[in-house]
Amino acid sequence: MSKQLMIYDNIQPLSEKHAKWSISVEDHAFVSHLNSVPLLASEISSAAAEFPIIFSKTGVEGEYLPLAVMGLKDDQNLLLNDKNILITRYVPAFIRRYPFILGGAEGAEMMTLCLDEDSKAVVKDGSRGERLFNDDGSNSDLLNDIIAFQQDYQSHAPLTRNFSKKLHELGLLEPMSANISFKAKEEVKLNLGGFFVVKRENLKAISDEEALDLFKKDGLELIYAHMNSLSNFNRLIDIMSAQLAKE
Repeated sequence: MSKQLMIYDNIQPLSEKHAKWSISVEDHAFVSHLNSVPLLASEISSAAAEFPIIFSKTGVEGEYLPLAVMGLKDDQNLLLNDKNILITRYVPAFIRRYPFILGGAEGAEMMTLCLDEDSKAVVKDGSRGERLFNDDGSNSDLLNDIIAFQQDYQSHAPLTRNFSKKLHELGLLEPMSANISFKAKEEVKLNLGGFFVVKRENLKAISDEEALDLFKKDGLELIYAHMNSLSNFNRLIDIMSAQLAKE
């Protein structure tokens, strides 16, 4: 997660200083060095159509984070085109919220809207993009939309944590690894590991009561979406194979 947060270079609270500033997000170059980004549980079904979805330990006992995988090795994003725009139809909320983020203790009654002042998406002279504030100092429609989006994003974080924790408590998550060989001018081998997935055998082993509880809370839908998404690793392998063939 520390690496994912590195998409932000200079986070500052929104203030009167930004009265004339505007926002113009023209590409996704800010995630070009990321091979995965966090997902909210509510996104899993949508993201599963295009990304492999895995789970990673957060460092807190029993807590895992769902991730949308975009590359097969460090500092690699295979899903950007030559204009640094994601080629996927669905863009994870973690990416869509940039260059903004809510600051403050999670769960606090009031959190502060912040932005990355050094982002290329920030236009300090207001010469392009959409203004954050109107001339009278009131919030622009864009800013109101940003605030609503950030609040919605933050409200889903506990639900995501609870979902992942439930998978752990039921013993559904198991470590997964894979060895991949690419045929190029020279053979390239990759060893994927350090992530967790739901194993179908473990899911079948839970009690009827636990399965019904998952079903009623939409957990089963998310689990099956996650398991089906793993076939999208083949898409990443094909893209990397094509890139290696050109080298």
